Amino acid sequence: MKTTRTLTVQLGDLIAAAFDLAALESVDPREVSRRATLVVTHLLRRARYASPARPRQPSAPGQVPALEGGLK
Repeated sequence: MKTTRTLTVQLGDLIAAAFDLAALESVDPREVSRRATLVVTHLLRRARYASPARPRQPSAPGQVPALEGGLK
C-alpha cells in the first residue's frame, strides 16, 4: 500500500520555490516562467484531486497542500 504525506505551505512560498528551481535550469525568463507555471499547476491539480479520506482541517487563508520533499 502506498501512503502519501502532505504538507501545508503558503501559496506564495510554493510559487517562489518553483521559480527558484526553474531558474536553476534556464536563464531565459520565458522558459523559467513556463517551467514554474507547469510545476505549480501540477502541484495544485494533485492537491485538488488528493484523496479526501482524512478529515479536513481548517487552514489559514492562502495556504494550499503541497507535496512533502520539495518540487520535482
